[in-house]
Amino acid sequence: MKKILALALSVASVFAYEFAVAKKSEINITKDYVANVYSKNQVMVATRMMGFIKQMPVEEGEVVKKGQLLFEVDPSDVNSMLNQAEGAVLQAKSAVLMAEMAYADALRDYKRFKDLYEKGAISKRDFEKITLMKNIRAKQVDMAKGMLKQAQAALNRVKAQFKYTKVKSPIDGVVTMKMKKVAEMALPGYPVVVLSDLNAIKAKSFVKESDLKAFKLGMPVDIYVPALKKTYKAKVSTIIPSADPATHSFVVKYSFNNSKGLLPGMYAKAKVVVGKKEAVLVPFGALTTREGIVGVFVVENGVARFVPVKQIAQVGDYIAVKGLKGGEKVILYPPANLVDGQKIEEQ
Repeated sequence: MKKILALALSVASVFAYEFAVAKKSEINITKDYVANVYSKNQVMVATRMMGFIKQMPVEEGEVVKKGQLLFEVDPSDVNSMLNQAEGAVLQAKSAVLMAEMAYADALRDYKRFKDLYEKGAISKRDFEKITLMKNIRAKQVDMAKGMLKQAQAALNRVKAQFKYTKVKSPIDGVVTMKMKKVAEMALPGYPVVVLSDLNAIKAKSFVKESDLKAFKLGMPVDIYVPALKKTYKAKVSTIIPSADPATHSFVVKYSFNNSKGLLPGMYAKAKVVVGKKEAVLVPFGALTTREGIVGVFVVENGVARFVPVKQIAQVGDYIAVKGLKGGEKVILYPPANLVDGQKIEEQ
C-alpha cells in the first residue's frame, strides 16, 4: 500500500502544473427581479355588426399575421337585410318610373294648354292649373329620384356589411385573449379577440421602494427568459414614480435591443446591478472539490495547500470567491490525485 501511495506521489510530482494569481477586483452586485414580458400595444378586435360567431380558427397564444382571419360572424341577418334593401331599391325605381310617366303626361298637357291659352281659347285660371300640375309632377320626379338614391345608399351599406362578417387581424401579433366562443353572439363595438403587437414587446418588474435608488433610466439590464433558456440585452426605459399603496412597489419597464422570439406573458428574470464591492477573482479552472468541499490549491513555499472557498458570482471567465485575500498563487486544473500538503515543483 505504501508503494502505491509513493508511486502516486511520484507521478504527481512530475505533473506539469499551470498557475494563476488570485486578484482583487471590484465586481458588480446584482439582484434578480421577477419580470413579465408584455406588449405595449394591445388591439381589441371587435365586429361592426351583430350576429352569431360562425367560426374562430385562432387560439390563445397563437401568432397571427396581418390580414389573417380571426373570426367570422354568421351573415344570415345580413342576407335578410340585403333582400329588404334590394326590394326597397326596386320599389324606388318603380316610383321613379311612374313619376316620370306622370310628368311626361303633365308636360304634354301643359304644351297643349299653352297653345290654347296663347290663342285665347282657355282662361288664364285653367292655364295656371295645368302649369301648377306640371310643376308638381316635376317635383314628384325629383322626390322619387331622391328616394331611389336613399334606397341605393342603404343597399350599399348592407353590401358593405358583408366584409365585416369576416374579421381579419389588423397587425402582426399574438392572440392573448378570446372574449367570445363559436355560436356566441357578437355585438358591435364589443371585443371578441385581443391581440398584442409583437413589434412592441417590453418587460416590466415591480420594485420595492428600498431598491428603487439602484435603477436609472437607460441603465443596461440582462433579462433571462427560462422558457427560451436565453438572456436578452435590455435597458431601463421607464420608471413610474407612483407607488402601489398596498405593496409600496414601483413599476420599472425595460426595452429590448432585440425581442425576437419573445411573446407577451412570458416569465422572465431581470438581473440588475444594484451596487459594487471588492472581491477576489480566480479562474474557473482553479476550482476543485475535495470530500465534497469546494476550494482551490494555493502554492506556499513549494507546497500545495487546499483552501476552501465560497463562490460569490461569476465574472466572465473568473469566479469571485470568499476565503482568499488576493495575491495567492493558485493551481489551474489540479489533478484528482493532488492532496493537501503535497510538494510540487513550481515552474
